[in-house]
Formats: sequence, structure tokens, C-alpha cells
Amino acid sequence: MNRYLSYGILALALAALFSSCSKKDSDEACIHQVTMDLDRGNYTAVIDSSCATAMQKGGAYFGRAGFDVKDVINSFSSSKNTNSGTSSLNTYMTSLVSTVTESTLSDLDSATTQYDTIPSTSESYLDAQFYSGLADAVKGLALIKIVLDINGTGTLVTTCDKNDNSKPDAIDATSCSLVISSGATATVGETVSACTASVTLVSDTSPISFGSTKPGTYRGLILQIDGAGTNVSGCVSPNQYKKLLYWTSSGAWAAVATDSGAPSCTGSDGQVWPCPIIVDNAPLDLVSAINISLNNSMSSINSSLSGTSDVQTSVQTVKTDACPSGTCTAADLAKYLLTY
Repeated sequence: MNRYLSYGILALALAALFSSCSKKDSDEACIHQVTMDLDRGNYTAVIDSSCATAMQKGGAYFGRAGFDVKDVINSFSSSKNTNSGTSSLNTYMTSLVSTVTESTLSDLDSATTQYDTIPSTSESYLDAQFYSGLADAVKGLALIKIVLDINGTGTLVTTCDKNDNSKPDAIDATSCSLVISSGATATVGETVSACTASVTLVSDTSPISFGSTKPGTYRGLILQIDGAGTNVSGCVSPNQYKKLLYWTSSGAWAAVATDSGAPSCTGSDGQVWPCPIIVDNAPLDLVSAINISLNNSMSSINSSLSGTSDVQTSVQTVKTDACPSGTCTAADLAKYLLTY
């Protein structure tokens, strides 16, 4: 054989070998980097990585939403075993769920999407289903937090209780808006009899629109809470709360999930309102979204376990307390908020 041809063949072989080794080194380096990024909380880097697994991306979305799997498990377990007398809703709204935004909800959805892509034949399947259930459970609670957190700070205003019923007035107002959405009689200028004491409907405006970026037809409620309560250091004057309902395709008003932490939205009525959250080009139905999240959570967690766990029991308790009839209704959710 021509020696130059031999040299050429050898060069090609060496080049192929070096290329293979280089690719292997590159893949290993990428996998190592993903692990490092996940450990360090560089969640967006993991999400954008070409070599991150679905489990890793699910964990990254969950982390970017502001949650840690171990902390979530501990919170649910502690709630199951607590004898402090503090309601589980109070515990979840203070120690588990902090600041919630529209992006938080989107990341939680993406986490479940990633976990749910893992096939049943995978050795990671049961873990993925459990984590998917956790993400859905947290989303259900996050949806509650986002409409209670009137300032978008992650901390509920608990130092305003003018009607002296041992519930923050912000919770009374949200509960009352759900009661009104369920069809309770509400007359402007009068106390809403179906709600907790001293909640007056100051204004009831419809239809309201917010432009092309916030499609839908809305109804704006302004609720005022009065009384001689002593816990009033966090109250504003007048002690009013703005709540939005939206007109559904079935021809009824329903509570819409709103983002109080987002820049304010000015309606066609000229008033400033909390911004409605839009998903798939439609207002996000608060009650329906909570119902779906809790149902999906129980389904995923149940499929991942052969026995019963504290987490499973706690999530089931939330589902039963918030939706005693099996399917969440606005009236049921209104009562659940008052367990805070």
C-alpha cells in the first residue's frame, strides 16, 4: 500500500477517535454542569440545557417557581402532624407559599409537564409522579395565595380586622367575592347578608374590559369592611378591596385569578383593578383551576405510592376541606378561606 495512503488512513482514524473522545468529554461536561447548576439554583440554565433530563428540568421549573421539594414535603408532613391549633391553610399561606406571580403558576405548570413526560417504563416514573403531584398541590395553594395577597408582597395583611371576626379583612373580602360569584344577592350600598358580618358592596360595575392583552368581559366589585375591631393597624381608609369576576362561556359570572403583584390594570371604566391572569387566551377561572390542580395532585400522588403517606393525607385534607362535595365550588372555597 502506498505509504502516503496509509498515513492518510491513520490520520482519519485518529481524527475519528479524537472526535469521539471529544464528544464524550463534551457530553460528560454538559451533564456535570447541569448537576452543578441544579444544586446551585441556576434553574434557567438547567431549563435551557440540551442535556438536562425531564426530571432535572421538572426540578428546575419547580425551583424557579420558588419551591424546594424537601421543604414542600416537610410542610405537608408537619401540617399532618401538628397539634398547634393553627389551621392548615394558615400554615400553607405563611410557611409554604410565599410570593406568587403569574410566572410562578406558569413554572409550576411546566414542572408537571416535564414530570408527566416520563414513561411508566422508566425507573424514575414513580418519583416523577410524586413530584408532579407535589407541583399540582402547590399550584392549588398558590392560586389561593395570589388572590389573598392584596399587595403582592408574599405576606398577607393580617393586621386589619375591622369586623372583629378573627379573620384578616382581605380574606373576608375574597371570600365574599366568591359568595357573590356563586349567585348570592348583593345590592350596592348594602351589607351582603350571605357574607361575614359588616361586608358592604360599595360598587358593582360591568361590563369592564382591559384591552387585547387581557381578553374577556369582567365585573368589578368593591367591597368595604367596617367595624370597631381593635386589630386595625394594617387597615387603609376606606377599608376597601377590589375583586374581579369574569363572564364565562356558559353565561355566568365566575371568580378570575388575579395577580395583585403585577402592574395595575386600568379597565374601560377608568378604574384601576388587579390584573386578571390569562391562560390560553382566556381568563383563568380561579375555582376551576384550583379544582383541577388538587384533583391532578391526588391522582399523581396516589399512583406513585403503594401505601399512605403524610403528604398524601395532607393534600387529601386540603381537597376535602376546600371541596367537600368532591368538585370545588365558589361557595365551598369561600368557606374554606375562612378557616384561616
